[in-house]
Amino acid sequence: MKLSRAGLLFVFLLFAAASISGGCAKAPECKTSLVTLDETRLDAETYEQEAAETAKNIADLQKKLSDTKSNIDQVKDKPAELKKQADVLKKGSGRE
Repeated sequence: MKLSRAGLLFVFLLFAAASISGGCAKAPECKTSLVTLDETRLDAETYEQEAAETAKNIADLQKKLSDTKSNIDQVKDKPAELKKQADVLKKGSGRE
């Protein structure tokens, strides 16, 4: 079902009139107490501090992850050498 040009124009004008008339009312007064506003402000400050700490922790964990990945990459191709080192450590601890 297609709209004719006149119908499309009518729908457009209807939406335009609805949006214009909806923006003319006076905003209602704020009935929030100052105590509530102060508590909300303090909560926001706390959340901002927690977000900053979390961002720092994320950066630290990403650095540790990249260090661990590089260590894995270094020893990935050396299983025989690592087995020898493990054998030496076992002998030194008296398990073998």
